[in-house]
Parts: sequence; structure tokens; C-alpha cells
Amino acid sequence: MACSVYRVDRFESLVGKTALECALASFACPLNDEVAEFLKEKSRQATRLNSSITYLVVDDEALEIRGYFTLVIKPFTIAASALSSKNRRLIGRFAEENPQTGDYTAAVYLIAQLGKNFAGTGGITGAHLLDLAMEKVRAAQDFVGGKLVLVEREQDREKLLAFYMSNHFKSWNVRRNTSDGITYDQMVRVIEPATVAEAAQ
Repeated sequence: MACSVYRVDRFESLVGKTALECALASFACPLNDEVAEFLKEKSRQATRLNSSITYLVVDDEALEIRGYFTLVIKPFTIAASALSSKNRRLIGRFAEENPQTGDYTAAVYLIAQLGKNFAGTGGITGAHLLDLAMEKVRAAQDFVGGKLVLVEREQDREKLLAFYMSNHFKSWNVRRNTSDGITYDQMVRVIEPATVAEAAQ
């Protein structure tokens, strides 16, 4: 299965609005309805406004969406009291400390959405999808720097904890969203240097 990665707006320019709508309509993520809803209802507008950028992973032959991810840069604030001494030294290299509150704030790359399509004729693994997202993050890092990438996992989704931990993310903080009442585990990964092969691409 050969796939290409496109910004959602550029894929629309390539294939046309009707073909994009058909591809989006076939996307299904029964494990999390909000993942499919964001892709279908919000991703194009957010990308046009540059408030976040959504990338589609598209099967080159069938033009089916195998998965997608959404990236954005955001501030990540964490209290020093929530950090171990090791993590405090680590984030201290990439963040600014507020001397009044003791909080650290860093600009991070947030993988705001990550979802694979459970419908269609083919598939993509979550690990492969995450690797593609990290490739885009490293490309951005090459231009503007930055060292940390963040994901937010709903605390009741235990399988996601194992998935992200197996892909080098560590739990750093807990955030409760007052609008939806959901508690999120904020997991951070240090962006490791690209391999020689990746750097040559």
C-alpha cells in the first residue's frame, strides 16, 4: 500500500471538492466519534485559517483516506511542583520559568488529532500514522527549532496510554477541561534527531 501525505486544503485543490467530500464521508473511527467529526466538519476551516494544519494520509491508488493527523503550536504550562527534579532540569532547557508562580511555559508541537480510518479497503497502523506526524514535526523543527511534542490522552483510555508510552511519550501533567469535564493526561516526547536516512530525504 503506497500512501502520500497531503494538507487537506491542497488535497482538495488536487482532486476537487466533490472527490474530497466523498473521501471524507467514507472516514470512520468508531473508537472516537469526535475524531471523525473534527475531520469532516472542522479540519478544512481550521487549516484555511492556519489555526491548525490537518494532513491526510491517502492511498495513492484508491484515493482513500487511510488516516489523518492535525498539528498546531501551542504554549504548554506546567507547575514546577508537578515535575520530578530530572524533568524540571529537562524542561528548564526548553522553557521559561515564571519566578512569581514557579510555572514553566514552553512552546510545543501539539498533535491535536490522530485518527485512522477503520473503513475502506486498506489500513494503516497507529504507529505508522504517528511516525508520519513526527516527520512533519521534524520538518518544522528544522526551520524554527523547538524540542518538545505533546499529545493529550483522555485518562480513561488506557490502551492509548500503552500506545503512546511505547512510542516514547511520557506523562507529565494532568489537565481538566472545564467545558466538557474530561481529564486529559498530557504526554510529552523529546524530539530526537532524525536518522541519517531521514535527513537525506
